[in-house]
Amino acid sequence: MIRELSVQVVLYQEESWYVAHCLEFDLVAQGYDPLEAFKNLLDAIELQAEYALEMGDWGLLFNPAPAEYWRMLVEAERYTPEPNGWELPAFVSRVDCSLLMG
Repeated sequence: MIRELSVQVVLYQEESWYVAHCLEFDLVAQGYDPLEAFKNLLDAIELQAEYALEMGDWGLLFNPAPAEYWRMLVEAERYTPEPNGWELPAFVSRVDCSLLMG
């Protein structure tokens, strides 16, 4: 198993959806609000990590997002999702979230 790590998530709105984008893994999820998008992203990270572990190739997980999304992180404001029973994937020790307002 890999060591625990922190990841960066940028939340932004596209039309009527909120998008959560994990920058280290270039994984994306959406929801009706920032919290739902965040929760869906945690599920996507967990699924991708399980697949990488099953295949024995952690390179399937680590795929940084394009530079334009990292630039969005600089413009975004810190966002702390309200706890609602979700859990971080086992190998993720912390998720730093930022919300880019429209």
